[in-house]
Amino acid sequence: MPTIEEQARSKAPSVTGIHHVTFVVGDLAEGTAWFEAAFGAVHRSRFDHHDSDGTLFGVILELEGFPGVIELRVATDDYPLPVAYDPVTFEVRDDGELERWLEHLEAVGAHHSPIKQRRTGRSIEVITPDGVLLRLFTAPVGGFGAVPFQELHVEN
Repeated sequence: MPTIEEQARSKAPSVTGIHHVTFVVGDLAEGTAWFEAAFGAVHRSRFDHHDSDGTLFGVILELEGFPGVIELRVATDDYPLPVAYDPVTFEVRDDGELERWLEHLEAVGAHHSPIKQRRTGRSIEVITPDGVLLRLFTAPVGGFGAVPFQELHVEN
């Protein structure tokens, strides 16, 4: 007999990936420049978002290896700057790649944490100019299904 969780999963439609992740920023030019320097983002201006008056309110960026795109949307009353917000964790291949990220972030002057040990791998926290926390996290060896749960001391 299938469990309730198995029944719910079998009836739910599927998703095929990530279309986009949105970050609210105080300044579109500053946010774009930061993502270009810190993450190697490429601005795809043909997808820029303008309101009915022609005012630019959003830009679209691509990141190599990321399956969707990044939208930067200027802060408004309807889209305020978030406080203490960590919307996404990007996965990196392994510890060597995480070390390369650490060197890169230091080279471009991005505010970041040291490498931290976590339950399922290691991570670096990166702070955007607007104070949003992004993480770079190593992929768990063998995938998430292979990670045994164990309550360990990890760094916050």
